[in-house]
Amino acid sequence: MMRRTIVSCALAAASAIGLAAQDNTTRSRTKVQTDEAAVFSMTGCLRQGPSGAYMLIGTLAQGGDDLRTSTKVRTDVDRDDTEVKATTRTKTDDGAVATTGAVSTFALMPPKSVNMAPHVGRQVQISAVMVDPDHRDADVKIEEKTTVDPDRGRDTTRRSRTKIEVERGAPDQYTVVSVTPLGASCTP
Repeated sequence: MMRRTIVSCALAAASAIGLAAQDNTTRSRTKVQTDEAAVFSMTGCLRQGPSGAYMLIGTLAQGGDDLRTSTKVRTDVDRDDTEVKATTRTKTDDGAVATTGAVSTFALMPPKSVNMAPHVGRQVQISAVMVDPDHRDADVKIEEKTTVDPDRGRDTTRRSRTKIEVERGAPDQYTVVSVTPLGASCTP
């Protein structure tokens, strides 16, 4: 009886590991609309300095008043290797595809509603706003839809709609309104 219990526990543990480490595809869509602010899409490595300030080392695409970002992350888990492939597409309010520039470091200011701590040291896609210099604040609407499609099991979908008011920050800081993990760790 004891031997059967140990074998059953070992099989249950192996099954749990197999379920936790399975291939999946995650699709995220983020739409940000604002007035009196510019919306940006940033992709890169999220870092946190000794003072607690967040920064992104990566690229930036500006989208005007309206920005739509679609992200697809495919995770392929094998016994001794995990491969992550991510693609991100950004469109602006006039339908044009936003372009990115050179790799730079960007100062980020997250509101209390955006938890960035779990993403430090990881590749992310960030939607951020910068309030126009002649305004004190801006209203921002964020719509997000995320679908996780595991190779085995049911798809799960999460949707959210948020409306926030963003105060004007320092001229060189971007206020983060959305963070999408891209699955990969940053290279040192």
